[in-house]
Amino acid sequence: MTLPHDDLDALRIFPGPDHLLYRLPSRAEPDGHRLDDLVRHWADACGLLEDASAHERLGDAAVGDLITSCYPGLRPDRAAPLAGWISWLFVIDDYYDRLDVQGEEYPDTLTEEIIDALPVEPRGHIRHHEAPLARELARLWRHIAPQLSRWWRMRFATHVAHFLTAFRYERMHRREGLPPGLCAYAELRRASSSVTACLDLLEYATGQEVPSLLHETRQLRTMFGKATDVVAWVNDVVSLRKELGIGDTNNGIVVVRRELGLDTQGAIDHVYRAVDRDIEEFLDAEAELWRMCKHWNGVTDAEQSALALLSDGMKAWMRGNLDWSVRANRYAV
Repeated sequence: MTLPHDDLDALRIFPGPDHLLYRLPSRAEPDGHRLDDLVRHWADACGLLEDASAHERLGDAAVGDLITSCYPGLRPDRAAPLAGWISWLFVIDDYYDRLDVQGEEYPDTLTEEIIDALPVEPRGHIRHHEAPLARELARLWRHIAPQLSRWWRMRFATHVAHFLTAFRYERMHRREGLPPGLCAYAELRRASSSVTACLDLLEYATGQEVPSLLHETRQLRTMFGKATDVVAWVNDVVSLRKELGIGDTNNGIVVVRRELGLDTQGAIDHVYRAVDRDIEEFLDAEAELWRMCKHWNGVTDAEQSALALLSDGMKAWMRGNLDWSVRANRYAV
């Protein structure tokens, strides 16, 4: 698929220097290469990468850079499972892309088997999984799940289920050759981006979990949703050229262009204005949450510390995703 009347190489893909994204702190750190070593070890051990090109695609993802940019306060003992999770995400994304390019059907049982690999009570009987993607996720889950509450495990498994289910909706849109409407796409993109599960893992990374009641406040739900949207929509902009090259219509720029009657650069600019508003709403909700916590008897210092780490982590994801996109070769064409 191509977009008429546009020179894709001439597009301004990244936001202008005054954009609110640049006011969020940049957290790129020099030890990303150490995490890349963990990723290479994971790739050699898990057996999910079929050939040299798969290894190259994972290398282009610069997983170590992404983690150091987006997970402030990462405990060293939790780096390897986190690197495995991010790597697994890139592998499964490439897996479904390959099925689409080759015109193959999705395995009917894969989603169910992967969800089965995330039991809410992880200390029970260890099930055998036929699909390598499910087996590897089950192995990672045995490292991650015992460190967190039952409520967190339920939330994370739900977000992974949303992510996997979104693949099927996206495939239907590809086959029709048209993107969904803007409202439907915005909801689908929250799921298909996998960002929600990655934000859940901020609490695993630091070892400090926010109580479920605070998670369910309107303010924190707003922050979580806005951070997800910022990462997902920026990702749509920076991946635009690559996705158009493989005929993928599941991209927010294509949706905005079609629905609002804009040219491609106009659609990109529209999305970055929306991202700016999302960040403002995030910061407003954050300030309101802290004002509320001052008058919420029983919120402990430890719980406020966990809340601050989660808030900082969501801001790190919004800015870090952009920083990583500039440096990585994931979306090069």
